[in-house]
Amino acid sequence: MHSLDINYNSLLNPIVDGLNNLLPKIPAVILQIVIGVILIKLAARLVRIFLSLVGMPKSFRQVISSVVSGALYAVLFIFVLQTLGLGGIVTFFTGSVLAIGLVMAAGGSTLVSDIIAGLFLSTHPDFNVGDEVIVGELLTEGVIISMDSRRVRVRDKKGNLHVLPNSIVERKEWVVLHRHIPKPSGVDVIGGAKKLTSAAARKATEVIDKANKGDK
Repeated sequence: MHSLDINYNSLLNPIVDGLNNLLPKIPAVILQIVIGVILIKLAARLVRIFLSLVGMPKSFRQVISSVVSGALYAVLFIFVLQTLGLGGIVTFFTGSVLAIGLVMAAGGSTLVSDIIAGLFLSTHPDFNVGDEVIVGELLTEGVIISMDSRRVRVRDKKGNLHVLPNSIVERKEWVVLHRHIPKPSGVDVIGGAKKLTSAAARKATEVIDKANKGDK
């Protein structure tokens, strides 16, 4: 019998060389991820603020900011791979994503259905964050607390959180038990201005009283 001669150095050398190439790039990658996450969160917040200023409902703001965040995280992931020098993986990844996206779009996948349903729900006048509703296949009753590109979150009277796919909620009938009427933004501003004015008046009164006591 012939002994099996394995050259372990030939197997380990590519791994060692790859680690030697990657390790110096780790600090730059960490910095890129930290800055990227901060910028993505800032971008999502700016999107919500802008949509709020133009009068879009809260549910629509949440769905759009979720879509924007998801797209930006995908871009950040590609940039990280490029920084690591994994250009081949980037090419494979982008090509695969395109192919998968075409297949999913052609087949009406759940992901695409949830995103489209989320956009419809977020602009529907009878489905808003804060409304008390009965939704879903199991007729979940509770208050809509948030929405994103994939899910609607409903909290029932017992405090349980129900996470429902947008496509199921949009496809099924829902019952609106109680509408949430959002307070106009101007009310908050006026209320805040009144509080500041009252505080300033009290402060001025205290200063005048102290001055009068000093004169006496």
